[in-house]
Amino acid sequence: MAHAPLRYHRPVQTWTLQRWQFLTLVATCGLGVVALASAFGPCTQDDAFISLRYAQNLVDGHGLVYNPGERVEGYTNLAWTLLLAVPLALGLDPVPSSAALGVVALLAAVGAAAVVGRLVAGRSGWAMLPPMLVVADPFASLEAVEGLETTLYMATLATALALFLREVSPPDARRTAHLGSAVVFSVACLIRPEAPLLPALLHLGLVLAAVPAGGRAVGAQLVRSTVAGLPLVAVLAGLTAWRLAYYGDPLPNTFYAKTGTAGFAEGAAYLRHHAALHPGLWLAGASGLVLAVRDRVGLALTVGCVGFLVYVASVGGDFKPTGRFVLPVTIWMAALAARGWSRVPPRAQAIGAVVLGVATFARLPAAQADASEWADVRHANLAARELVGRFLARELPPDTWIAIHSAGAIPFYAGLPTIDMWGLTDRHIARAPVPEHTIGLVGHMRGDPAYVFERAPAIYLPEDKVFTLRAWPLEPEPGFPADFTDRYQSITIPLEGRFLNIWVRRGFLQSLHTAPPAADPG
Repeated sequence: MAHAPLRYHRPVQTWTLQRWQFLTLVATCGLGVVALASAFGPCTQDDAFISLRYAQNLVDGHGLVYNPGERVEGYTNLAWTLLLAVPLALGLDPVPSSAALGVVALLAAVGAAAVVGRLVAGRSGWAMLPPMLVVADPFASLEAVEGLETTLYMATLATALALFLREVSPPDARRTAHLGSAVVFSVACLIRPEAPLLPALLHLGLVLAAVPAGGRAVGAQLVRSTVAGLPLVAVLAGLTAWRLAYYGDPLPNTFYAKTGTAGFAEGAAYLRHHAALHPGLWLAGASGLVLAVRDRVGLALTVGCVGFLVYVASVGGDFKPTGRFVLPVTIWMAALAARGWSRVPPRAQAIGAVVLGVATFARLPAAQADASEWADVRHANLAARELVGRFLARELPPDTWIAIHSAGAIPFYAGLPTIDMWGLTDRHIARAPVPEHTIGLVGHMRGDPAYVFERAPAIYLPEDKVFTLRAWPLEPEPGFPADFTDRYQSITIPLEGRFLNIWVRRGFLQSLHTAPPAADPG
């Protein structure tokens, strides 16, 4: 039986790395990402606090919920949310502990990237391309300290890819050949819901690679790929059954909230922005595609990378400038390049190394500046929202309902029942149409103000001008109910040298034994 219908090449040995040299360079890359992440410092993104609130409620005995008594799956990172519950159960501060978990995961991703590089390029110096492109992306180190699952997802997918490469180089004819990588891909499905797409694309590449060898080769590969899909099917079936039993929906609530809010044009712009700041990575991927696509493993990597990037474009990308939707396949794109360039003549390899090096480092200062600016914004945002949240927790009864768009840090620190006005944790809003007037970013566009204020929250914290350097009288936002100002009043509260500008339901302050000190907004 033909197992390798396309070419299987060994690397052309130009410059080689001894084991100690390779390990030294990998360790240097690891130190590099730790240094970068430490320079940014913990700057937990607001969305991460949604997962932290679910984890805290789990630790407190309320279940995996955002508001106690409301079962809505408002996260897309089950395994990460459960992992965050560990430091919370130990009484640790969620900001540094989530950052520490992210940095450890990024170190694991660097190690997995090195293994992937060795598997695709052998002892060639090109084996260092995957870990080097990780450390050369400051946004990867920034994502590690933002409290989200991105680096854990990177590390898991890179580990699965390393196992896959061991299974196909050289080919394994057993029906169970791909079970090892399939198990790790199944774990990735618990971290992000789109994870099944990547193994499906890899195996599509293997099937396409078998076509030139005829029907028997295709059939044999289909059998192996089908067997490899069984662990994923089992995990997805179990996860779906649990969702239906616990939440009543087959998919996370975030799927309904985010899909259909942005199109391919926005996604393509997202990828163009990423390519503009990472020309070395994109040039590496494109050149690797050209050089390795006729190789069986190269074709599988090509289908995986291209297919996943098309998916990212199709969902509209992301509002963050960190490229977190591309980061999971950064190592895959670098592996494709290492596969291709390690198999060309020595002179071409030298030219390729120079071109990729120049392209990578030419835009590195701009990428570092953008990452540092985003980190500074996150630091300021986190400090302000923690201050507001703790103030609300201190001044309001614990059963006070609030409404807010950014339903992360402020509700987490306030500990108050909350209406998420973008609908990530609200079943009704997640299925509502995108309003004509929306202040949301990509993935945060849905809303239904009439529904929100019909529920009569005591406090509404606007997305804009909520915490300012001067008192700011608020105006009703477009799309709000016509009688909004009849039911709510704008107040300004001095708070540690700044001003908290919020809407309060009329009569609420009078219902309290002591009202928060309020200043005239004029």
